[in-house]
Parts: sequence; structure tokens; C-alpha cells
Amino acid sequence: MSGSDKKLRIGYSAGSARMVNERAIDSNWVRYMGQHAELVPIPPLALYRLFGGSVERFVREWPESLQRMSDGLLELCNHYDVKTLYLNIPALAPYLFMGRAAGGLDLGFLLIAHSVASEHWLRPWLAIAPFLSERDVLLCSTPSSKAALCQISPRYELAKVIPLAIEPRAWSEVEEALGRRNGRRLLSIGRLEDVKNIELLLRMFAAVLDVLPDATLTVAGEYTGRDRAQIEGYETVITELVVSLELERRVSFAKAVEGEAKESLFSQADLLVNVSTDPGETFGYNLLEAKAWGVPAVCAGWNGFRDVITDGEDGLLVPCEWDGPHPVVDECQASKAVLSLLMNDGMRIRMSRQAAASARRYDNRDIFPAVVREAEQAAEAAVSEPEPINVVTTMGQSMPQQAKLYRLEHLQQLPFHGQTLLRIVTSPSKTPLSEWMPLVKPIASHYAGRTAYAEH
Repeated sequence: MSGSDKKLRIGYSAGSARMVNERAIDSNWVRYMGQHAELVPIPPLALYRLFGGSVERFVREWPESLQRMSDGLLELCNHYDVKTLYLNIPALAPYLFMGRAAGGLDLGFLLIAHSVASEHWLRPWLAIAPFLSERDVLLCSTPSSKAALCQISPRYELAKVIPLAIEPRAWSEVEEALGRRNGRRLLSIGRLEDVKNIELLLRMFAAVLDVLPDATLTVAGEYTGRDRAQIEGYETVITELVVSLELERRVSFAKAVEGEAKESLFSQADLLVNVSTDPGETFGYNLLEAKAWGVPAVCAGWNGFRDVITDGEDGLLVPCEWDGPHPVVDECQASKAVLSLLMNDGMRIRMSRQAAASARRYDNRDIFPAVVREAEQAAEAAVSEPEPINVVTTMGQSMPQQAKLYRLEHLQQLPFHGQTLLRIVTSPSKTPLSEWMPLVKPIASHYAGRTAYAEH
């Protein structure tokens, strides 16, 4: 940056994310980043005007809409005097990349790879790959999420590994919370969907109750899915399982929680339990939120979880293997891990204090200066493409037609392998999870980890 006291201006959508978990991260991100850069709020409507009002209209009027997008993007950046945009509406990212490339605009994007290997997010990453440049800052919260991106395209070597951040609690708050806990409260927090293995969680808890009948489990989160039928179907499965396992008096469902209600749950919990094998999981922000309150975690040895939790120090990792078509969490070991911590006050309290201490590695005051430095360096970079990209041609080709850009050996099994990039990014995700996991295994098989549960 020219002038040591001049902050980088970064534009961002001033709207609010639809999902609670997305809001939890994005609201903090904007607040933290605003301490180190000059943030410029842009009304969401101004961004959607670039699309003619909606993404559907942009696609319907392709390729004429591309020029409108490019012209509008230039006008938007000039109006708000920004040359860096934080893309906190990730669904718009592929189209904004296209618009920039079509106009050869001097504009950089800052975005986070919150998800990689779910079908919903893999499609956009395939479309973004041709247009990513040194002018952009793509952040991966863990090395494993970057590895998954690099299995898609070598272009993603440009991604930077910087973890998500949090505001640590004061030691006095943590110690006060420890004094209120009874050694029997389990907490699960996040979306309720088949990828999160809520059935496994309930069966595991039933096994815990056989030994500790006074234990309780709070499941906080909203049911999610690609459509209403899937959401209602899964809610029925979970409701019936609670009844069949006779858990009605020991399990409570808190729905989606935010703010003080969420903080209260963390402050009272003895353990956080997360046995998800979501292919889109890249970090596990709820593990970090729990750490801040001194809550150790029992979680699957899955993807970013293994980067956030140190087995035996601030939690226990349950073995997870992916030898077959689907990842499998060791349910028996999960129950044993929970019981070992609930029945050993000394070990649980030691891990609680270590969890609060390790949360300080993710202090936003340390993380966000590094994020902004990356954005500043990217803002000074020249666009490296030797010649303008023909966006219409590029989006009209399939991955095999652009073999140098993609790791085709990891992608050839995908059902949309031979489709054009435009069709890939604009088509809905319809593959059932049971069918999707074997297809995405060549990209994400390293997510599963056999970290052995030990008798600590």
C-alpha cells in the first residue's frame, strides 16, 4: 500500500446471510476485518442489479448479460471507490469472476472456501478455476480444504491457508463457567442434515445413557436440505429415532440459536460432540466456539476437525475411515470417548483449560492482520493473464476440453464431467448423498483420519 497509514478499502455486501451458521462467521468476519481495513458496505440490491435483478435472468439472457455484468461491475467499483471486493455472498462468486474477466477489470476478490467437496459447492469451484488470479485472495481455513481444491485444479495452488478466527473469552469467564458445570451435559450444535450423522449421535448417546443415566444432550440447530421434502423427511427420521431409543427425557432440541442463547449453551456444556462427515466441512467453527468457552470436543477424525482439535489435549478424535464408498465413524469408540471424559473429572477439567488456552491461537487480533496483508499484496499485483480470457468460449467448454486446467483423473467420475462449465455452475445439485460420496472420494478421501482413540 502506498502510505503506511492508509487502509485498504474493501467493498462487501451489507446484507445478512440466510443460514445461522453463515451469519455467525460472516458477521464476525466483517467486524474483525473492519479493525484493519476500511470496509465499504454495498447494498445487496446494488450487486443483484449486475445480474439484471437475479442470477436466473443473468443465465437466461447469456451471453448478452455478460457485458451488462462487466459494465455494471466497473461502474459499481468506481462509485464506491473500491478495487477489492469481499465476496460474502459466495453463490454470486462465479458470475462476478466472469464479469471481471470479460472486462479485464483491475479488481481483486477476497473470498473464503467455506465448503469444497459437497456437490453444491464443487460446481462453483469448477467454474471459478479458469478466472482465479494473483489479484485474488482465496482463503482456506485448513490445509486439507486447500488440498481438496488442488485435487480439482492446479490453479488453486494460489489459495492461502489462514484459519478462521474468534474472540477468546476472558479466563475469569472460563473459570466461572467451569464452576457451574455438572459433568453430564453434552452439546451438539450445527445444521441438522443427513451429512451431519445425527442418527449416529443419538445412538451413541443412548449407549452413554446405559452407563450414565443422568446425562443430557442438547441438539441445537435447524433442519436443512436441498428442498422441503428432504428437510421434513429427515426430521421425521430423527423424531422417530428419539422415540425408539427412548431418549425423549434426556435429549432436547434447541433449534437455531444465536447471540446470548448460544453463548449460554456453550458456557453450560461439559462436552461438545460432533460426528459429522459432511463432504462440505472444512473447519468446524463450532469446535472453535466451544474452545473459547473451555469446552473440550469429542469429534470425528474428519477434515478440518483434525486441525482444530489436538487429540488427548483439548479433546478426543474418533477414528473415521473411508475404505469403502462412504466414510464411517467408529460409533463404539465415540461412546467410549464421551464416557471417558464424563467419568474422569480431572481429565475433563484439564482438557477444558487446555481448550480455552488453545483457542488463543485463533485470536482475531492475530489472524486478521495476516488476512489484510494478503489483500494488500494482492491489490498491488498485476493481472497475470498474458491475454484476455474469452469468457463465453471458456464457459461453453467442458473440463476435458480444458485438460490443462483440471485434474481430470479426480473428476472423470462426476455425473457432469462432460457438461459445459456454464451448465455445471447453473444446474441444481440433485445427486443423493448416498451416491455423491463415492463420486467425490477421489477429491476428498484425505478428509477421513484414523487418529486412534487412546486410553488417556
